[in-house]
Amino acid sequence: GLCPITESSLGDGIFDGVRWMDNGGALSIGSDSNIRIALSEELRTLEYSQRLRDGSRAALAAPELSTGRRIYAAALAGGALSAGRDTGAIAPGLRADLLALDGRHVDMEGRRGDTLLDTWIFAGDDRMVREVWSAGRHVVTEGRHIRREGIAARYRAAMRELGETI
Repeated sequence: GLCPITESSLGDGIFDGVRWMDNGGALSIGSDSNIRIALSEELRTLEYSQRLRDGSRAALAAPELSTGRRIYAAALAGGALSAGRDTGAIAPGLRADLLALDGRHVDMEGRRGDTLLDTWIFAGDDRMVREVWSAGRHVVTEGRHIRREGIAARYRAAMRELGETI
């Protein structure tokens, strides 16, 4: 399990994703950061750290897969493995854990195939995520979590409480 933004923030070093993935290693992406929680940025940070370490471009790409496709597919498969869930792909019998990107976003104009993922990861951010389903339950619609107001209220209360202790 990797948390590239947290690892960058803390200066924990750079995971050798190139050798790990080239040798069949599984990886999952998480976020335990108080700095930023964003899947697209976690994936981007993973790739950019490899480029910086090795002085390369498209470090995690494969001949048949774009960089975005390869790291997203690895995160799906590794995430399913680490969570112990029947997910990670669209297939009969698997849980419907899905996300839909905003095809109307200006940066998605004219994009097809793997360039959609590459655009989201390297040129966009999680504001491009329009819909999310978890185990078939629609939890994000039109870019907003269905329980956003309650979550925000609890977060604000926690931040006020924390502020009072400083």
